[in-house]
Amino acid sequence: MDMGKRIVIVGGGFCGTVLAANLLRHPPSRVCEIVLVERGTEVGRGVAYALHDWPYPLNVPAGRLSADSRDPLQFLRYAQRTLTDVDGEDFLPRQMYGDYLQEFLAQAKREAPEHVRFSRVYGEVTSIAVGAAADESPTVGFANGDSMDADWVVLAVGNPPPPMLPWAAPVQEHPAYRDNPWAPHPTLSRDHAVLIVGNGLTMADVVSSFARDAGRTPRMMTVSRRGLIPLPQSTFHAAALRGDGSGLLDSAGSIRAVLSVSRIMARNIEHMGGDWREVVTFIRNLAPSIWARLPDVERRRFLRHLQCHWDVHRHRLPPPVAARLDRLRRSGRLEINAGRIDSLSPEGEQVRVTWRRRGETALESVLVDAVVNATGPDYVLARSRNPLLRALHRAGHVSEDGLNLGLRTSAQGACIGADGRASAQLFYLGPMLRASHWEATAAAELRHHAEQLARHLATLAASS
Repeated sequence: MDMGKRIVIVGGGFCGTVLAANLLRHPPSRVCEIVLVERGTEVGRGVAYALHDWPYPLNVPAGRLSADSRDPLQFLRYAQRTLTDVDGEDFLPRQMYGDYLQEFLAQAKREAPEHVRFSRVYGEVTSIAVGAAADESPTVGFANGDSMDADWVVLAVGNPPPPMLPWAAPVQEHPAYRDNPWAPHPTLSRDHAVLIVGNGLTMADVVSSFARDAGRTPRMMTVSRRGLIPLPQSTFHAAALRGDGSGLLDSAGSIRAVLSVSRIMARNIEHMGGDWREVVTFIRNLAPSIWARLPDVERRRFLRHLQCHWDVHRHRLPPPVAARLDRLRRSGRLEINAGRIDSLSPEGEQVRVTWRRRGETALESVLVDAVVNATGPDYVLARSRNPLLRALHRAGHVSEDGLNLGLRTSAQGACIGADGRASAQLFYLGPMLRASHWEATAAAELRHHAEQLARHLATLAASS
């Protein structure tokens, strides 16, 4: 009897769910089993699309968020079955996108051929024993002591949590400190003060949550090294620019040259009545090729000088959120700062913040009633707070790139170990692919990688 092959996907957020759905829709010709493991209570949500008492909006319009590259408006149609007066430029609640991903997977399961078995397992994977030989099956170990053999394992463990901030150690257990920016916030009033560390998209989420009740919005101050906040989205033509991008690719020996060509493109587009966001989208689509051509010294130069500017242009705010931040700044409820935190210390129920403004030598001090770590994901593998990734790293089954951007992987998504060899059984899918591709955090890029990996795994299962 043919028992078939087993593919275990560790993580049931966007990446794991979309990968499982693609394997069900385009499975290998032989008998196979697909197991999707989720440590939470629902697949399709992860941290990004979890259920909250505040309707965090998606940062991308509904018309550009399909989980199926062949059906670009699939999510929009799903939303229109639920809501009225929805168009492709609307920024819908994130939890609705989680609902959509669950339906996307359910539909794939309903339509899967009979020789494909699919199961969900709810539990936390704490170990993966990977054999030294290519024909040795990995064993997936769970926190409750159970284990499961597999032929291939895919790590789809989602975005890493923010880093442990060294100067926050004295208040790590203080009730006013929130290491998880999406954890329930304390109930505060207009007389209270909040420090938000970080100025990216996570900061905007935290501010929106605190400002849900205009009559109780506390005074909020943010601090990041440069004080840059994301720019707003707009209605623009995502595919307005066409061509092979040869000008950008030819300049990819120097990040300065790439920047120069990009600025010329943006000026030309705006001169013709277009939007600079069209240029950013065009560059984003070419980013993996540009990144691959940049010498290591130029990549480092980009990270040191230009990444912060790329981030605020690339990872943009929904217009209503941008407008809310602007209103709060003008009302004095929100203060955006560039600087560095020197120390945090407890003072009763409050926290004393000592910090220095950018370009200044004098320290400033302020008492706050809450501190929120909104610095964003920490991609440095060596200090990962994910115990499974730490264990795999210690065992040499996964390794980091030279710039500490994420995991080293092959073109097919196989994890590259400390010995420099690509694994035959262990794969990775998620934002830490940015080590090789740079752009690997948004649904569009991750959808592409999920479809590519599904095809590769189906080929392996059919030929082995």
